[in-house]
Amino acid sequence: MWTYLVAWLFTLSLIALGIFWFLRGDPLHWVDHSTLAVATELSDRVHFDAQGQPTQIAIPDEVRWLSELAPLDLVYRIFDEQGHELLWSSARARQVWPGAAPAPTPQEAHGRVWVEGLPMRVRTVSVPSPDGGPRRLWLQVGLSERLVVLFHAGNGARLGGLMLLMAVLSVLLLGAVQFFLFRRLLAPVSRLSEEAGRIQLSRPGLRLGTEGVFRELKPLVLSFNESLQRLEDAFARQLKFLADAAHELKTPLALLKGQMELGDTDTQALIQDVDQLSRQVQQLLVLAEVTEPRSYRHADLDLEAIVWEVCHFLAPLAQRAGVGLVPDIESVPQGVQGDRSALFVLLKNLVENAIGFAPEGSNVTLRLQAQAVVVRDVGPGIAPADFARLYDRFWRAPGRRDVGAGLGLAICLEVAQAHGWCLSARNAEPGAEFRLGLQPAIAQEVLP
Repeated sequence: MWTYLVAWLFTLSLIALGIFWFLRGDPLHWVDHSTLAVATELSDRVHFDAQGQPTQIAIPDEVRWLSELAPLDLVYRIFDEQGHELLWSSARARQVWPGAAPAPTPQEAHGRVWVEGLPMRVRTVSVPSPDGGPRRLWLQVGLSERLVVLFHAGNGARLGGLMLLMAVLSVLLLGAVQFFLFRRLLAPVSRLSEEAGRIQLSRPGLRLGTEGVFRELKPLVLSFNESLQRLEDAFARQLKFLADAAHELKTPLALLKGQMELGDTDTQALIQDVDQLSRQVQQLLVLAEVTEPRSYRHADLDLEAIVWEVCHFLAPLAQRAGVGLVPDIESVPQGVQGDRSALFVLLKNLVENAIGFAPEGSNVTLRLQAQAVVVRDVGPGIAPADFARLYDRFWRAPGRRDVGAGLGLAICLEVAQAHGWCLSARNAEPGAEFRLGLQPAIAQEVLP
């Protein structure tokens, strides 16, 4: 605001100084303009008789004395198109135009003549016909230069000072208007700043109010509130995750402590409990890693190699469960990018989950298609009531043979969402089928 006011004051001051300098110079700058102004005014004051002949010019009262005291300083005459002079300001005024009669078609221009050593400016203008006919009359006015100097004496200083005063007053007025305008415009910003300062973790749910906020600021306020909501949701998920993790780890630790206090020497049972606890801790670490976007390293994926690697890694688990693990390469997708380790964990968890539900002697199929990877078992399938909780953390479906931590499918969903893939589940009659669509999830939703 101050920069704008200074620039405005500087500009107006330059304009005022320019006018002041011009007016402080030779007053004769204005002589032609003054002569034209007088001639134009007198042309509107011509009186005519009944025959359309000019009889007199009504000189304004404030300058009528001039024609009496100084008859040569303001003179005029009227003539027609034939050059016949019809009216004079005075007999002495005819000295201003000595010699030949005026031209029948004079130009509306100015000139300079000398009368008795007195320089005068002459201006010729047309006079409107009283009856609106084609007849044209001309008014020629002579104005002495000394009269113009007298009229404009002191005008330069007065007008220059007035311009400077107007410049200062206009800047002060503009500053006052801008001050109150900016205060009104910035009032919502100050209020929003105070509201933002009151937002803390200990006071969840606080948002910036949109009441009284200007239309241009509302999108920013709404976006900020949405960002706060996303942060609050993420913080709530982290708190829930920590609470669930503490709850899940508390039970096996309590069992271990109880067995050790009772002097239980069943080493194999202790080893199994430690293995289960280690598995839960490992899955918690994996889940924490896949929920952090910065942990992903995207590159071109060799999906066929990953499928074979998953099958080779889980072959001992499938053998112990009496289940066959069958890789089926129908087509190899090209141009798919993502984090190789994350995709390996996703497919490993899906296959491991399928092995946990597959009946002994059956097969689990890991099929690679043109735009998807499908994992299918021939077990009991998914109960309709369980679909809503399928990807909940620490939730374990009834009927599963192993004692997993209930984090495998939650990890799969986090990896899929981080890559923009679509993970879906359905009952395949018999068994369950999980399908990982390798195209963006938005595109998957519109497919038939």
